[in-house]
Amino acid sequence: MFALLKSSYVAALLPVLFSTCLAAAESGEQLFLNNCAECHQLDGTGIPNIYPALAGSEVVLGSGADVALVLIIGRGEMPSFKGAISSEEMAEIINYVRNAWGNSGENISAKTIESLQ
Repeated sequence: MFALLKSSYVAALLPVLFSTCLAAAESGEQLFLNNCAECHQLDGTGIPNIYPALAGSEVVLGSGADVALVLIIGRGEMPSFKGAISSEEMAEIINYVRNAWGNSGENISAKTIESLQ
């Protein structure tokens, strides 16, 4: 009986979890479009010799914490986003970028980003 109840509970939660993940991905994409796409382009290819590509980038494919530090501190011509966007928004952008355009990376949490600041 417990196993049946447990599996029906999980089945009921799956659509909620999926919808939450989908909303976060859409939010990450929108945040990217609003804050990053002008330089890194809609498709993550960047502008050669000016703004680096994010698609296939070793930095992006490496540690999510390294990507977070770039957003927090800035790098080259890229400004710091600390104080401009929240840790949650940074996490959404990073998770989008690390899993868009053929990239594949583990998600990072806002809590991890906060610990880096």
